[in-house]
Amino acid sequence: MGAVNSCCIPRRSGIESNGKSNKGFRAHRRQLSATFNMTLLDEENEAMLKNQMDINEASEEELMTLTGINRNTAKQIIDYRKQIRGFKRVEDLALVSGVGAAKLETFRNEICVKKANGSNGSSRNSPSSGRNVRESATRVFNLNSSNVFQLMKIKGVGQTLAENIVTYRDKKGPFTNIDDLIKVKGIGPHVLSAIKPQLTLDDNLTSDSLSCSSSKKSSSNHNNSAIPSRSSDVSMDSANHSINPSNEFSKESLENLLDSLGPFSEKPVRLPVNFPTFKCNNRNALKIASWNLECFSEEKANNLGVKDVVCMTILENGLSIIAVQELADKTALQKICDELNSPTVPNNQKWSGHRGKWNCVVSEDATGRMYKSNEYNGFLYDESQGISVISSCLLAKNNKKSKPFTRRPFIATFKIKRFDCALVSVHLKATGLDNEDLIRLQEEIDKIPDLIQSIQDQLPGEKDIILLGDFNLSPNTKDFDDMRNQGYDNCISENLYTNISNANMKGSKTYDNIWISKHTKEVFTGHSDVIREGLTSPWIPNGWSWGGVVSDHCPVWAQIYTGKDLDSGDLKIGPEAIRFALGNE
Repeated sequence: MGAVNSCCIPRRSGIESNGKSNKGFRAHRRQLSATFNMTLLDEENEAMLKNQMDINEASEEELMTLTGINRNTAKQIIDYRKQIRGFKRVEDLALVSGVGAAKLETFRNEICVKKANGSNGSSRNSPSSGRNVRESATRVFNLNSSNVFQLMKIKGVGQTLAENIVTYRDKKGPFTNIDDLIKVKGIGPHVLSAIKPQLTLDDNLTSDSLSCSSSKKSSSNHNNSAIPSRSSDVSMDSANHSINPSNEFSKESLENLLDSLGPFSEKPVRLPVNFPTFKCNNRNALKIASWNLECFSEEKANNLGVKDVVCMTILENGLSIIAVQELADKTALQKICDELNSPTVPNNQKWSGHRGKWNCVVSEDATGRMYKSNEYNGFLYDESQGISVISSCLLAKNNKKSKPFTRRPFIATFKIKRFDCALVSVHLKATGLDNEDLIRLQEEIDKIPDLIQSIQDQLPGEKDIILLGDFNLSPNTKDFDDMRNQGYDNCISENLYTNISNANMKGSKTYDNIWISKHTKEVFTGHSDVIREGLTSPWIPNGWSWGGVVSDHCPVWAQIYTGKDLDSGDLKIGPEAIRFALGNE
């Protein structure tokens, strides 16, 4: 969601750097504590395991036989099980929404997680479990040479805390004593005590330095550097695809081997869908969409999982024009365009529905800045549906010091069969962690009616002006009253959340939207939605695990009829016609 919530550093759940966490996370930790300290079955009860329910194999109906588990919770368990590719231990069930530690304890002795050899996987007294605990406990990281990504692998260190450590180190120089971490923002005595055993100042004692260089080499050789290594114990030789386990890993089981290989051990699977028809009520119609792809760099676009999710989401949902925000490189969107036209990813190659002929247009200049890079804006569109771009440009810079928008809107005029329109892709200012930039966001929203008027002045007679993108605020707030007074309505209602993360797949905010004018509502089919399914892939990194979401935003779409144009606007006036600025008066 803008500069604060979107960055190129992979997200990871855990204790945040400032030593604080939100209330939900604190409550979650209490549940975990209660769960992981439950009394386990003694050896004399091993015989009972054969009669216990394996939660990795149980059906929805079988799960409903457990105390307190209704159908909705059973579905949540199965969905979560698919997401994490199977429970590793019974205690993981507490992480499922609707279960928790207290409820789990009521039927704890009725369930188990069976390994391939039939043993119960939840016991901590098992040899494999003990070995994993010892290995985890012995992993240490060099405080002076570890980067942000490596520090985030430390239990108790989140993204912000890792950044604070590196920032402090850059300003003050190398640490001479681990206890000096107490001077870093967000680290108190309790945090220091928790993470100190995992840190060292001696390169010879680290267990991660070798794996990091190995993972970088592997990622580069696979032309997929957006994927970090999942294990510190495995390196991949791309020349012969051989696996070179270290001495520590050589005795691990096949299950742990596959777990360490991460994306190489699992193929992305897409759920069956009905092919889109591009009609509504027997009339030609298409979907105009918006998708903030979160720091979409060329490196990210080269990730096979990202290509798979983005392309298949477009094809499966029949999207025809997509406004894309947060492009970190001008060439990144072309990578998706090329994949759509010349499939290389297996799922895309197998697609037998409408494929289309894709093209894209990206802003010549940066719209503004985002985390550690410029941000560009673009449109991806299917020419085979009679779609063409007449002109495109960024809102021009004004001559005043104050800018009407932190990131300039990108405007493109489209001819869609018999219908033409002006699409305005926006990415408004994020509110900030403590809403410190809320006033700035509200000022930008107040400028949108002026933006609409300027477009109307430059495109006489054109009344189909559609605004779409990341508005960073729920549409039901009074800040949008001026837009509503101009006859604009939001297609995505405030109860359809548009954000997503591995920690919260259901979302909690409605920031992305499509606003249509009173005139455009006459060709609006009444159909719009948020796409939330199919946005993850086992090939996309999520911190230092796998199965990440492609972006923290979901795509949103609205469907319009394309059979006729109801206004008198003439879009054949050239690209220079809409090179205007606000605030020069």
